[in-house]
Amino acid sequence: MDDEIDTIAAQLGEDLINKILGNESIDVILSCLELEAPIWYQSAAEGISVLHAAAYTRNHDLVKLLIEKGAVWNAVDYLKNTAGDICLSYNDDAIYKEIRDAGIRSELLLGLLEKKPSSDPSALILRAEDITASGSSDAFLNSTLKYTVDETGQDICMLNVEGEDIGVMMGWERNIMDETVHRLCDRHPNAANLKVLNVGFGLGIIDSFFQNLAQPPAEHVIIEAHPDVLKFMREKGWYDRKGVRILEGRWQDFIEGPELLKSGGFDIVYTDTFSEDYGALRQFFEHLPDILADDESCFSFFNGLGATNAFFYDIYTRISEIHLADIGLEVTWADVDVSFDDKEGRWGETREYFSLPLYRLPIGKMKAIDFASWTTSMTIHSLYIYDRQAHCICVYYQDWHRTKRPKPAVEGGILPAVSQAVSAAQQTQNDNNSGLSSGFSSPRNTLSSSTGIVVAMNEGTTQLPNTPLLQPTGPAATLSTGLPFDEEAKLVYGVVISLRNMVRKLSGRDEQFVNYRTSAYKLHLFETITGYRFVMLSDSKTDSLRFVLRQIYVGPFLEYVVRNPLVKMDSREQGVDNEYFRASVDRLIRGLSVFL
Repeated sequence: MDDEIDTIAAQLGEDLINKILGNESIDVILSCLELEAPIWYQSAAEGISVLHAAAYTRNHDLVKLLIEKGAVWNAVDYLKNTAGDICLSYNDDAIYKEIRDAGIRSELLLGLLEKKPSSDPSALILRAEDITASGSSDAFLNSTLKYTVDETGQDICMLNVEGEDIGVMMGWERNIMDETVHRLCDRHPNAANLKVLNVGFGLGIIDSFFQNLAQPPAEHVIIEAHPDVLKFMREKGWYDRKGVRILEGRWQDFIEGPELLKSGGFDIVYTDTFSEDYGALRQFFEHLPDILADDESCFSFFNGLGATNAFFYDIYTRISEIHLADIGLEVTWADVDVSFDDKEGRWGETREYFSLPLYRLPIGKMKAIDFASWTTSMTIHSLYIYDRQAHCICVYYQDWHRTKRPKPAVEGGILPAVSQAVSAAQQTQNDNNSGLSSGFSSPRNTLSSSTGIVVAMNEGTTQLPNTPLLQPTGPAATLSTGLPFDEEAKLVYGVVISLRNMVRKLSGRDEQFVNYRTSAYKLHLFETITGYRFVMLSDSKTDSLRFVLRQIYVGPFLEYVVRNPLVKMDSREQGVDNEYFRASVDRLIRGLSVFL
């Protein structure tokens, strides 16, 4: 019975493809589809699909129809050509883009489905899984690597999978790595003191180019997990190089730990791992805002996605650009000529993994915030920092544009060294100094909910000697109103955690909550890789201030808190407030164009 059904399906499929090649009308094609001709079928003689056939006849309307009906965009015929390749051969840009965009949509949707947990136990997402050392990180790390030189003098790092030699890294990539380093480092404003992170050593080609810069990096961190590569690095003296720090393990082992960023963010980040799929690369993308030092920092990766087929290469190049844009990176692309004569014997006996004449080199930079374009009605209200132990403990507080003061925290309600303005001891001082002008910088309405619960109040800024930026500039203080500060801090934390949990349940654990807006205010969140949560409340019309929170973290926080031996981080005994940190944060915030 099954054989009979297969025979009928094959006959209908062959008939459908022949009618498309015969330039039959769209009505005729629709009739075939209504008779359940399989739209996924590929011909027995050549392996062509319905999209191949439509590309051959250059029928744009039919291509659109077939895509709408579910035609397979990435089917490959016996000559390893896709329908997109056929369009390229005809120089048919319009149909090529139609099929390419269908591929991009399909891959983006599949990526979302894979990330989102399904509530339907019968749901199934088909994806080929490679459990060999070429496709599985665990298998790769347990494999044996061989460093050798081929008959042309090319350095090769390879492994053997099921009797086939596969290049992990090969010497022909030198031109790519050389151009990458130049585009990452040339004209970088911090070129004399670069901090560089590279993930995946291989032959050490790109790391050698970094070291051979006119001014070698001040700090050069290399993450590498394979024991054979680490042995090779020791033999070549990389452990003894000045400024080089080697982290032995996977990037996932360090990306959320303090060891990676103990000297702050990086000016240059590059990644080129073996046996990890695009899903892992995209996860690495998500961490870039946390590990790049500032908006002058640059990122690149080895762009070998689908690089044995021009059509697939174009699709995955564009998908990576979309995902980088989602996290705030703008990407520029440069073409590097990697064509070669077959007589050169580039691949030797190894599997070919890049067969195109041009390499698309990506350079990503964080999008700069155009504060000057923001309207004058925008401003910043307050900053909260919470500890990294998930204890709902506020370790720092500071505010600016607020006229109504929170009640001081109840005795024991907050840690010492969070903020003098909201500590329990401040109540008596405020009562005794009620005639003094406050440290509030300008009149703004209190941010409150419809229930009357105040979610953000004002702080009387503590003045430091010889620090003009902290001098009071606002009107006389009003009486303390609203909740005690300890309750307010818990409410803000509760909002953050509730929203974060909601986002993760709806969209999958890889999705992040970054801001939340009401009609009165906007809440911005930045979570560090070490677990601290920076929360800022602003006017509702402001653009994202996540980058500002990140600047506070990589600048004043690392300088005056993390590296300060007097600050008892994670002690649960005191906050992280000190006069240098507070003054530095104040200068940073007041220096923004949005600060009014």
